[in-house]
Amino acid sequence: MADQAPSGTSALDELLKSRDLVVLADVKHGVRDRIAFFSSPALFASMKRAGVRHVAIEMPRVLGRQAMGIDTEADIEAFAQDVIRGGRWHFVDPDHPNELASATQYRVAFALGQQVFLAKRLGLNPIFYDFNNPLGGFRTANDSVYRCIVQLSEMAWLKSGLDGKVTKAQRDAAMMRERLTHDDELAAYIESEVNKTGGGKIVIIPGYAHAVIPGGIADRIASRLGREPVVVAVFKDAVEDRAFHAFLWEQSRLVGIDLSRPPHFYYRIADGSLREDHAPGRYAGLDGSRERDTPSICYQLAHFD
Repeated sequence: MADQAPSGTSALDELLKSRDLVVLADVKHGVRDRIAFFSSPALFASMKRAGVRHVAIEMPRVLGRQAMGIDTEADIEAFAQDVIRGGRWHFVDPDHPNELASATQYRVAFALGQQVFLAKRLGLNPIFYDFNNPLGGFRTANDSVYRCIVQLSEMAWLKSGLDGKVTKAQRDAAMMRERLTHDDELAAYIESEVNKTGGGKIVIIPGYAHAVIPGGIADRIASRLGREPVVVAVFKDAVEDRAFHAFLWEQSRLVGIDLSRPPHFYYRIADGSLREDHAPGRYAGLDGSRERDTPSICYQLAHFD
């Protein structure tokens, strides 16, 4: 398998060969086309031919340790079923929200197992760098709104009549921002795993925001390893590609984050095309960090003596 030229990834081959730190950014988690691509024999064979030694996967470390027991294709199936039975992890497909939950869970879990199987089979070092707790389990709270929410006790909410005053959208956005503030912890873990085996080329597969926000995982790992990263936004097709700018504008406002830095390249799975970004200025308006939706109670607490 490693000796065959993979169909659909030839445009990426030279990029993988010429760079020591490539970030393949998942522009929208859960989309089946990207799940299939990121766990495909073609992509892993391309990485192998390019001399990549490490592939860092956004998989919880506890799942990664479990997945390292995969040695056969039958083991992938068993791993997927174990993940589903455990009921701890929940995956969704944003393009098919009405799909049976079990089908989505199986697709993602099987793909995670297949990534590990392919990495081991081809002699790549898989690094599982995400937090073990689905909600983060952070020891510190850096985002002001997130800190406000976690510090308010249930009794304080009831006494102040605040129950329901913080919306689910505000909570979800605060959680996402908080996760992004811990990217240096993820980068530190990746660095330690790379250095354990003597360094070498690395490919990281994170969510898109982690790859492009200032101080995100691409910046942090670049600083730690002393390498210049190249960020590739990975789309399923031309339709998703064309809608990307509008999608980012919406997400930057919804979450309240700065997405104004474009990726270096854009890759389409459907036709295998790769193009470089030559118009970074059009991303200038994608900074939603100053339009953060802060619950009024959090404004009050910030000024409470």
